[in-house]
Amino acid sequence: MHQLGDEYWFNTKDILAHSCSSFGVNKRNDKPSLTAQNMDIPEFYHGFQTVIKISEPNSDKQTMVLTIPGHIGITGMNNKSVSINCNTLMQLDYSKTGLPVSFVVRAVLDKNTQKEALNFINEIPHASGQNYIIGGSEKVYSLECSANKVVEFRPFENAMFTYHTNHPMSNTDFNTSYLAQLEKNDKTIEEGLYECQRIKSFQKRFSENTTNIRIDAIKDVLRSRDNDGNDVVSNNSTYASVIYELSKAPKFIIAPGKPHEQAYIEIDLD
Repeated sequence: MHQLGDEYWFNTKDILAHSCSSFGVNKRNDKPSLTAQNMDIPEFYHGFQTVIKISEPNSDKQTMVLTIPGHIGITGMNNKSVSINCNTLMQLDYSKTGLPVSFVVRAVLDKNTQKEALNFINEIPHASGQNYIIGGSEKVYSLECSANKVVEFRPFENAMFTYHTNHPMSNTDFNTSYLAQLEKNDKTIEEGLYECQRIKSFQKRFSENTTNIRIDAIKDVLRSRDNDGNDVVSNNSTYASVIYELSKAPKFIIAPGKPHEQAYIEIDLD
């Protein structure tokens, strides 16, 4: 049960506010591709930030996984420049016979190439509505996954970056509970989807005019608290903030807590 964090919310209908925020940018000239995330989870997990470093026997592969004690993993990267970031999409359809999110995370990190990871995401049945940003050495992909569809999201055609919060922007495979909730509240699908304020923090910083994105700019958005409400990127649910530099010598960078309060540090893979 401890491994089924997202599946619990879908199958019990005990819906809490979800607030993860993710970002990714393609490799540009000599600048490596980057993926990043504020991992927002219930506050009773906070204070136990844990990173697992996995060295495989008879292999040069190493994996770094952010997790909570006793859990197999919630986001991570490996030294083959494959990474995964996750955002819950409660509006999308789910399946009790699909693969749970945490197992998707560990399976992706077991891959040696981004192509293998992307094929895996597209082929498996998904237990929960979830967006996965899959990093690679050249390009990043944001994939909105539901029980019946996998649909890529990119802010605009040929965008060199992508971002995501907790509402689907490409996938329309909605679950019946969400549609019934909209009807009860007399809202359209569009009105229900775009209540998230955090997405605006990314939209105002990264646009079609953006040509250069450095790690400092990513830290800036992950630390942001751009509106007067609670729906800000660095918020009370932020367990940790991670940035993965997917270079030939990948870097695992983490703020072990809310990034507007905690400094980023680098943990060596070796």
